[in-house]
Amino acid sequence: MWAIWLVVSVTILLTLCVLTGLLPAFRGAPASWRVLSASAIPLGVGGINFIVRFWKPTAGPYLANKLYPYGDHLHAWAVSFGFASLAFALLFVALTLLASRQATWLAWTVLLAAWLIYWLPHGLIALAFTWAGQNRASLEIYQKWASKPGGLVLLIFNALTLLAHFGLSVIGFIMTGIQINRKRQEIDRRAEIRK
Repeated sequence: MWAIWLVVSVTILLTLCVLTGLLPAFRGAPASWRVLSASAIPLGVGGINFIVRFWKPTAGPYLANKLYPYGDHLHAWAVSFGFASLAFALLFVALTLLASRQATWLAWTVLLAAWLIYWLPHGLIALAFTWAGQNRASLEIYQKWASKPGGLVLLIFNALTLLAHFGLSVIGFIMTGIQINRKRQEIDRRAEIRK
């Protein structure tokens, strides 16, 4: 278990160093872009949660699609997803703060496309579950998990983290879109005056 905490501690320290380095850019960005960049923080926290929750160290021998240093193939996928979520969160924060300097539709569209692509597989899974109707077996698993105090706390924490991420993302994309549109209208108005 010490290997998990060592890797997670180093990962968190590295993440905090990067975020600390981005603080001046964050302070200098307009409020709308700060909200959008902050939307990635809960995603990073969720990534760390995935790493800690699903990493089940194994000694080997390792076998593709069977056993990995993180556990079986499902645990390895979940841990990898946690690291990918944290990496995406860092990149999203940095790129959002960079985009705030120019505040163009192109930058906004690239950020939105990256965000949508990141969430696409999960959206498809949700649609598949919805299309297939209520999945009683899955609900029973979550009910059993939530009946234990630790499971309930983790379920609530995950829900709040996800809500914070989605809420800040939607608000951030709307606010930055409005700001870019106003900037475009101002440029067009000035061009009309010059004519």
